[in-house]
Amino acid sequence: MKPRHDAALNAVRRVRAVRENDSRIGLQRALAGRRERAEVAARADARVRDAAAFESGGVVDFHAHVARLAALADARVAAQCSADVAERVAAEATRRWQQDKTEVRVAELLLDRRAAERAAERERRTRAELDDLAAVGWLRRTTEEEGR
Repeated sequence: MKPRHDAALNAVRRVRAVRENDSRIGLQRALAGRRERAEVAARADARVRDAAAFESGGVVDFHAHVARLAALADARVAAQCSADVAERVAAEATRRWQQDKTEVRVAELLLDRRAAERAAERERRTRAELDDLAAVGWLRRTTEEEGR
């Protein structure tokens, strides 16, 4: 059975990777929501801009026209507020995703560093063992030569 190095850190990396994936999905949804709400705000703005001017009619017609324009203006303000909120949500989702992505990378770098340290330690032990074997071989040869 292969020894499991850094099992706890691997678990941390997996948890952080799942969190990063979740925040990426949240970011995608937030960006889609921002785009959709910006389009709604643009359409509301266009409806206000393209609204027909009052041309003729009685006082009742004028009041109805003003009420329609006020409703269009209110809808534009509400759509713009919604778009602003969606913009802030998308900015926060971006920040969180970047933070989660950084945390995953940090765990991966730490795992890489620990693996490199283990490899260096294995290399040091191998060299020490080879030095010992060479010393034993040298000692044998010199004792055999002295014995002759």
